[in-house]
Amino acid sequence: MSAKKIALYSFLLLTVIYLLLCLLGPSSYKFNNEVRINGPHKIVYLLLNDIKDWSKWFSWKKEDPDLKFTPGNFQYAVGANFSFEGKKMGTGSVIVEESYQDSFITVNLNASKLPSNLKERWQIVSESSKAVYVNLTARLQGEIPFYKRGYYFGLKKQLDEMLTNDLEGMKGYIENLLKDSFGISKTIYPGNHYFGIMNIVQNNKIPSFYAKSYPKIYNFLDSLKIPIIGPPVGLILDWEGSTGQVYILAALPVENKMPNYPAWTSFDIPQMECMKLEHYGSYATLRNAHVKLSYLMDNSPFTLAPPIIEEYVTSPSQQPDTSKWLTNIYYLLDQKGGYSKTLEQKKTLEDQINKEEEERRRKLRDVYR
Repeated sequence: MSAKKIALYSFLLLTVIYLLLCLLGPSSYKFNNEVRINGPHKIVYLLLNDIKDWSKWFSWKKEDPDLKFTPGNFQYAVGANFSFEGKKMGTGSVIVEESYQDSFITVNLNASKLPSNLKERWQIVSESSKAVYVNLTARLQGEIPFYKRGYYFGLKKQLDEMLTNDLEGMKGYIENLLKDSFGISKTIYPGNHYFGIMNIVQNNKIPSFYAKSYPKIYNFLDSLKIPIIGPPVGLILDWEGSTGQVYILAALPVENKMPNYPAWTSFDIPQMECMKLEHYGSYATLRNAHVKLSYLMDNSPFTLAPPIIEEYVTSPSQQPDTSKWLTNIYYLLDQKGGYSKTLEQKKTLEDQINKEEEERRRKLRDVYR
């Protein structure tokens, strides 16, 4: 038999084999599975919604150590996204398309090594106050063309393993974070003298209040030749969840106690025990840090003492990358009792967080219209 005939018969045989694979290969793909997570609903929702942390638990990152992960402009809830490039999935992106706190999160996965976009719906169902089930439903968008089905013959097994491992990875990541208290531990707040401007401010007006107040405080202290010994802070003395009002002090730390000049406030905080969280991210994501700290307070023997301290370490003018903005958050621990008042504050803080989430969602909807 000539070489040409051998090549022709080999080609025909391979063609028949490939067509057979196309005949037996998948025309579509869908997946459904769930895991039980030891953790409260609001914490699981928060961590699943925080897309910048997905690279810490999704399985294809572990299987492809050289995967390049690039966060997008939004990192939390609807519009949050990241892009990737690697051997396992090729190039692509993930974006959160739906996010409802009482039910589910929907993301769209686009990858060059998949036949079409993969739509994933993560549904959170509470089992109790301390445990949830997370159900993952995934489906390829559209039908796989017949001539491509041979190429994707092993797709179902590949995606089944990947998504099952994603569920297990998420479960392990969340439970380990809770076990380790998010890396937060009790420490000592050193105490400080603060000077600034106090006001009752609508929650969504806090950024503009800061923008107007801090330059005035810097200029006033400079005129008195009083040195500033640290970054600016926001001292949250009280809040009202039903109205969205926050009793807040925009302030700068100074070396010595200052008098109360007209229209200015001097505020001293003594050395005391506290819970401290170092939070990296834009100011819009600070609510995530407060949810974590509130969870720890709710599950500890400690009670909260005012004020809550937000210390804005990174200057936005010097660091354009919001993911690198560091904010130290201190929850001071009450040494004098007052348990019932603390419970009342925890409840209204949760109300305030829910109100912030609704306002943030509204703004994002306006952006994407």
